[in-house]
Amino acid sequence: MDPTIRERIGAERRAVVASLWTFVLFNMLFRDIHEFLRPGAIEEFMSTSVAEGTLLASGVALTLFISMIVLTRVLPYRATRWANLAVAGVALGGMAANAPRDVDDVWFLAVEVVGLLAIIWLSWTWRPQAESAVHAGALGVRAP
Repeated sequence: MDPTIRERIGAERRAVVASLWTFVLFNMLFRDIHEFLRPGAIEEFMSTSVAEGTLLASGVALTLFISMIVLTRVLPYRATRWANLAVAGVALGGMAANAPRDVDDVWFLAVEVVGLLAIIWLSWTWRPQAESAVHAGALGVRAP
């Protein structure tokens, strides 16, 4: 019998959380690209002055979000769990500070928030025993 979604998530939590980071980041990227299609957006971007410190902070935050894809897969259990909780919280805070401009922004923001809330929920409910189930499940052996 095929495992349920809950069993699959429990056994492959690292992969699921890393995939959610990828999902959220693709939505962030396409939200930004999609913004260029808004009438007047390019002119607005060209006329806006942004401080170097703000650009650096944004770049560091984005690099941190991207690194969570790999860090979720390689860090030890406890570090992975807390890093995901912290970085997803930072991402949610950044999204709250950046109000949507139009309807499609609302859509992308909603999808990103759902993805980040899923990361937070999966990280918060993550327990060490789920880690041992990964190895048994990957081999097709049922853990007792």
